[in-house]
Amino acid sequence: MNAIIIEDETAAVSSLKAILEHNNVTGINVIAELESIEESVSWFKSHPHPDIIFMDIHLADGSAFKIFEQVEIGSPVVFTTAYDEYALQAFQVSSIDYLLKPVTQTSLERALNKLRLFDPEERKAHIQNTNSTIQNRHTVKSLLIMLADKFYPLPVEDILYFYTSNEKVTAYTSDGKAHPIDRTLDTLNEQLDEKIFFRANRQFIISRKAIKDIDLWFGSRLSVNLTLPVPERIIISKTKTPVFKKWILLEEG
Repeated sequence: MNAIIIEDETAAVSSLKAILEHNNVTGINVIAELESIEESVSWFKSHPHPDIIFMDIHLADGSAFKIFEQVEIGSPVVFTTAYDEYALQAFQVSSIDYLLKPVTQTSLERALNKLRLFDPEERKAHIQNTNSTIQNRHTVKSLLIMLADKFYPLPVEDILYFYTSNEKVTAYTSDGKAHPIDRTLDTLNEQLDEKIFFRANRQFIISRKAIKDIDLWFGSRLSVNLTLPVPERIIISKTKTPVFKKWILLEEG
């Protein structure tokens, strides 16, 4: 059984391969290791699709779901994720297999056994369901906010940035107000329009319209300045800097 791994963390790739190769119990041969959306799309367009794909959800250049927007995947996908909130719920509903990091021999074998039980028609239906579910995702247009024991919708277009601290997420709007959000940044990163919002680092998701200017920072990093005060400096890592530069040049809509 041929497989490819789409993962941007070297340690995670090594760990998964070690489990797959353990006594060759799984009978899986890894034929390619891909690190980004761009590299993955190019590979799928020029190679026969494998028997199975192990795909990390969060890649350095964005959500792995963007791969499905550019190419029709013809293989069963087992997603891997370090986060079990939004992803876990979504994949259970749509019958998509997933592995929660760190991947273990037991969890891997459980996922593979499920796929082995598919007959040809079930396998085909699984692949179609995966593609359809991801391609038909809808971006969130508003968030439900509680104020004085009442809920009201907050349009995401009014939000300039999201910030997390002590496991609490706050949205800051153009009027200077702070709104507690009952979702993690990882959840929001999957649900917001990627043309408008960018996951700067573990603490911030920023809106392009909130960006005032950008400074060069130490170690080939960037420091992003917004049009309103922020709790701490927004640093774009060296790895994410090329992705951010491409994003900032994109046109909305």
